[in-house]
Amino acid sequence: MAALSTAHRAALTALVDQCPDAVLTRLVRVVPQMGGGERAGELMAILEEAMRNRRRRAVAFSPLLPLFQPREDGVEGLTFPRVLLGRLWSAGVQGQEAHLPLLDERDGSADRVADRLCRAAAGALRDRPEQIWPTGLTPETRERDLAELAGCLDLAPLARQAARQLPDWLKAGGDDRTDLRLLLKDAAAVAPDGATRLIEILFAHLAEAPAILRIVTRSSAAAAREEFLEGSELADFVARIVRAVRVRTEGAVFDPDGGEEAVAATVDGLRWAADALTQIDISLETDPAGDWSREIGVVRRGLTARLGVWMRDADRAVRAAAPRARVRLGGGRNSRQAPDFETPLDPAAARRAVAHAAFLSALRGPAATFGCEGDRKSSLEAATSELSDWADEAIHAVNAGDVPDEDAALARIAHVADVLAALEAADAARTVRRRLAVAGAHQAEARSA
Repeated sequence: MAALSTAHRAALTALVDQCPDAVLTRLVRVVPQMGGGERAGELMAILEEAMRNRRRRAVAFSPLLPLFQPREDGVEGLTFPRVLLGRLWSAGVQGQEAHLPLLDERDGSADRVADRLCRAAAGALRDRPEQIWPTGLTPETRERDLAELAGCLDLAPLARQAARQLPDWLKAGGDDRTDLRLLLKDAAAVAPDGATRLIEILFAHLAEAPAILRIVTRSSAAAAREEFLEGSELADFVARIVRAVRVRTEGAVFDPDGGEEAVAATVDGLRWAADALTQIDISLETDPAGDWSREIGVVRRGLTARLGVWMRDADRAVRAAAPRARVRLGGGRNSRQAPDFETPLDPAAARRAVAHAAFLSALRGPAATFGCEGDRKSSLEAATSELSDWADEAIHAVNAGDVPDEDAALARIAHVADVLAALEAADAARTVRRRLAVAGAHQAEARSA
């Protein structure tokens, strides 16, 4: 088979450069299975070269890579179009090709070459912005982001050190963060806003956005005080977390018809907000007169009220799973409440009851943060006790042959067991299901005889 022409090789190289990393990895595995031939060998060489370049690019730009993808938690953060990575790499390596193999080493030489490439990329971005960031790409923010990206590249050597130390800075305990403060001082020497930009880079490395408060509040001896931080250049990091808490809490809804997915989505948002507020409480010396404290107070009060409504709705839905009706005793005037087997089991209502029960159980963490864990726990315990008692009486009635429709009664009891399981009353649910497995057996034997 003939070799690839120069035009074909150039076209394939350009196409491979556009492939996402995951696609490129699959191609490297698949192409050798397609058979031999000179063209296949050349294609494999192109793929391997692309993989090698991407590994080296990842080493060179490692402290800045998180800036080229949006935050998964949706919190505001500095980001750049991912397409720029390849263009920055191409611009940075021009004239540096002989040094690229050093990026494969695991010693200080790799860092030195990486820092040199970042400086070269920053220079190219400033000298030839059209080549790297065309005017048609994000025109609304292009000029501002161009300056930000060049500034981030200037800070790459410091950001490389900071990213490696970030796990230690995030550890609880110990307020002596001299190394952090020295790096921020060095960043400020690079540019007037260098310290803020360096923290922005570290923020992009954090999967949990509220953790940035541990960095911000340890950036100086006074940064932990709200009245000081509100007037500093780092105030925006705290403001972003507060805004994200407000968005998650004000937008929180619970749809019991959505099933487990609705429960998970609502509770995840509430847990995120609760964790963020806990982090604020731990990291920040709040000022009752401060803007953030007042906003957080409004959020807490509003969500506490809504949690109360949700928990009351859940309590009613869970108890409705075990209906009761008044029955007369021995034909006299005396009566008592007993399990109601006349009301048919509605499948939609049954699903909602299970969802409400799961929601009530899952609210444990958020309810504690927002001051209503006592109400939640009392409601859960009362519902568990009531459902267990109902199931006990119902099974006795089935075994005694006192139910008009045994199959319907057994289905209702099985549903109560499901609700108990959703309430995380695992022992009670197992007991009901174990007794349910043999309920009515002797009646069936009698009928058979």
